[in-house]
Amino acid sequence: MDDASRWRPPAPMHRASVLIREILVLNEVMEFMMRRQMDLNETDFQAMQHLLKQRSMSPGELAQALHLTAAATTTVIDRLVAKGHAERTPHPTDRRRWQISPSEDSIRRTMEKIMPMILEVDSKVRSYDDDGQRVIVDFLDSVVSSMNHRVAVLEQQTGEPPAPPSDN
Repeated sequence: MDDASRWRPPAPMHRASVLIREILVLNEVMEFMMRRQMDLNETDFQAMQHLLKQRSMSPGELAQALHLTAAATTTVIDRLVAKGHAERTPHPTDRRRWQISPSEDSIRRTMEKIMPMILEVDSKVRSYDDDGQRVIVDFLDSVVSSMNHRVAVLEQQTGEPPAPPSDN
């Protein structure tokens, strides 16, 4: 048995910490289901996540975000375009370059799947008074900060290039 399988927290975890772990697991389940419904492999799905967030990226920006070579990214883009999830359009100022964007149909179908959950969560947060909302936001900010810190540490340990900054 290796050290990782023997690791245990020093004390029972707070219910909030357990729930954060459950959220992470459920996110993986949701991503798996979305990939299957969209007929995408994991890499193509990750590309779509970046495109949905940024709305438009150059092939080079997408390659950097995915940590892929230009050739591998071209293959990803080709698959997304062929399945109707993405579109290539000429760059607005440089006719030699292309921009990759999610298709309107893909945006609509994705939002139809995830917006009900997002609206439920938003409604629940808004049901608390201002002080309660501040506590929720403070807690979630600390979770995001902890996760960003852990990502940075892992990137430094593995020597992988840092991920592009988020627009939080």
